[in-house]
Amino acid sequence: AFDIGFTTHVSIDYLIKALDQNLPLANYSDDEMLNGNGSLMRIIPIYFYLIREEGSLEDNFKTIYEVSALTHGHIRAAYACLAYMILFDELNNSNCKFAAYTKMQTRMLLFFNDQEVSKTERKHFDRLLHFDISKLPESEVQSSGYVIHSLEASIWCFLNHSNYKETVLSAVNLGDDSDTTGAITGGLAGFYYG
Repeated sequence: AFDIGFTTHVSIDYLIKALDQNLPLANYSDDEMLNGNGSLMRIIPIYFYLIREEGSLEDNFKTIYEVSALTHGHIRAAYACLAYMILFDELNNSNCKFAAYTKMQTRMLLFFNDQEVSKTERKHFDRLLHFDISKLPESEVQSSGYVIHSLEASIWCFLNHSNYKETVLSAVNLGDDSDTTGAITGGLAGFYYG
């Protein structure tokens, strides 16, 4: 398929071989090359499942990681999906997107502390969690296929625009992996603006 994404392609190939040869599925990986943005792009429906389950953040993360790891097995991709899901949750509980973003930062940092997440992994989320990502100049916002870049770009676009059309258009106009960044941003904007 056109633009299937390297990580998704490798995962599907492995799944086919695993099913054909009755191999165990290796969903989780320490391969940093498995940090594309594909699982972040498709994680939104899980939020609606999670709010019905009313589980703890730790339980929710296990589910998020399982779903993310179907195609993107590194834990960093799952942490990015968790941050995105927490932002959805805070938007669902608050009318202010800036307050929702601040609460997401707090919840993610607490989760990192509670789960004793390594400094190595935490550093990838520094700009998003320790600073106000909306204050970055556009020239410092990257929109590549890397999950952290896509998450930062999407939240930056969301916080810096005031309606659905402007928000998604700004994401697409960042270039690089514009279709996926547009989809991730569109999820936030659609949830918030309708």
